[in-house]
Amino acid sequence: MARRLHRRAIAQGEISLPAVPGMLDEYVAMCAGLFGSLGRGFTDEDLDVLRDILRDQLDEAFTASPRSEIVITYDAPVGLIVNYHVKCRWWSVEGAYENWIATREPPLFGSEPDARVWALAGEAADPRTSPILDLGAGTGRNALALARRGHPVDVVEMTPSFAESILAGAQREALAVRVLQRDIFATLDDLRTDYQLILLSEVVSDFRSADQLRGVFELASRCLAPGGRLVFNGFVAHRDYTPDEAALQLGQQCYTTIFTQPQMAAALAGFPLILTSDDSVYDYEKAHLPAGAWPPTSWYSDWVSGQDVFDVPREERPIEMRWLVYTKRLGAGGPGPS
Repeated sequence: MARRLHRRAIAQGEISLPAVPGMLDEYVAMCAGLFGSLGRGFTDEDLDVLRDILRDQLDEAFTASPRSEIVITYDAPVGLIVNYHVKCRWWSVEGAYENWIATREPPLFGSEPDARVWALAGEAADPRTSPILDLGAGTGRNALALARRGHPVDVVEMTPSFAESILAGAQREALAVRVLQRDIFATLDDLRTDYQLILLSEVVSDFRSADQLRGVFELASRCLAPGGRLVFNGFVAHRDYTPDEAALQLGQQCYTTIFTQPQMAAALAGFPLILTSDDSVYDYEKAHLPAGAWPPTSWYSDWVSGQDVFDVPREERPIEMRWLVYTKRLGAGGPGPS
């Protein structure tokens, strides 16, 4: 009687999930459990077909973009049949942030400049002679605050709405901010070579490969003045943890690209940059942000702790976001050994 009851059920629905090819078995198990609960159990042959379809769509989506998902729609009429369809869809990184602007309440990343960036810039004796480059400046919360202090600031930002907002804010306050709307790796020809500070805040966490990390070190080697500093925050795996493909892929889907310490060292090799500071983002920002500014957003503390990928207590997570500061060696010229 229970089997007959389930077979009289009529069901339809849609499931959207981030595309993580390394977790294929989870998608298969979820679909099999869902369809089984509707009285439409799958045979081993049915599951093999489902697995092949899911694999193809997951691979296509994740290859296209880390802001991708698969959409599973299903329709179960009276009887033993369930009809399902799997498709993938994705956005560019800048398209995903444009969607943030359209659907989320500001401030998107907090209202205060990063405490680590603010402290480094504050070491300049005269801000007017200490130019700064902000790569992937987002809403401009660092760039505009630094310009108010007196620094000449160049901004590179690929998301059009962010770039337009920063430019409008700078013009409104008559700040010394130059805005370049493009990808940070598109060219070096429009950048200075005497920056005292180059910063990337919440940018490396969107990278897809260590080659992009090496590109940052090359850019900094070319564009920093000797003694100038590069600072960025990125997710680094603990020494005793090696992430597998599933962790790396889910990390990219959660704005949490993970690098191992050997990858960081290999990306730096050959450049005239020395690691001079390595701090937990969680600990540093919590201790140094102005009163009432911690956490900058509702999601920030879990995110920088790596808990958007690993659903475990903070003290058990195998990764965390770190503030890494590199100093260009005195006497060093462009990139490469010196």
